[in-house]
Amino acid sequence: MANLALTSRSLPVRGVVIPTPRPAPIGVFLGVVGLVLAALLMGGLNLVAYDRMNPMNTTMSDYVFVPGAGWMFPAALLAMCAAGVGATVGLAARGLLRGLLPKLSLGLALAGLLLAAVFPTDLGDVSLTLSAQIHRYAAGVVFFCVPITAVLVARRMGRRRALYVGATVASVLLALFLTCHLGPMPDALGEMSGLLQRLLFVAELAVLGQLIRVVSQPRLDYALAA
Repeated sequence: MANLALTSRSLPVRGVVIPTPRPAPIGVFLGVVGLVLAALLMGGLNLVAYDRMNPMNTTMSDYVFVPGAGWMFPAALLAMCAAGVGATVGLAARGLLRGLLPKLSLGLALAGLLLAAVFPTDLGDVSLTLSAQIHRYAAGVVFFCVPITAVLVARRMGRRRALYVGATVASVLLALFLTCHLGPMPDALGEMSGLLQRLLFVAELAVLGQLIRVVSQPRLDYALAA
């Protein structure tokens, strides 16, 4: 028997104790508020800076240099971090972060968001300062770890298709975005790198939203490897 799906009210199987899911209203509240603020701040920043930076080929990190509105970029990342904290609280209460890997991937995503917000990048394509290097790699960690977390959480659930789809979409967009900076692809996709990054950001927000939705559900199905 490869997989055994159990409801949250089922009896233990083969000595495995299923923790009783606990409600996590604080996690849901923090997650929803963080996601809404992150979407509003980043969306508003794209509108405010539309006449200054081309969203098709400029990175979102450059928005920090927009006069009078640059503060919205780190604020959006901090709001996204708050949403991740809410997801962490809720998933832990539901027993969906058991084991090292889910905790590690989600923790790295939160740390990456915090570092990317605190350390700004350099203006332009060349990252010369230490702050810009920290920002770039921290953002990369976030883009990788959020879909990984979704997959790890989905493996512990019976109804997992939505999380798998969200993680797959984010991963495909991440792969396309990375190709803009590798080998011969910059000539083909270079003019779309900004658009791909923005779509990737939206996909990452959507995956976080899916994790928070899992927390808000009154009942869950658990999938255990037998």
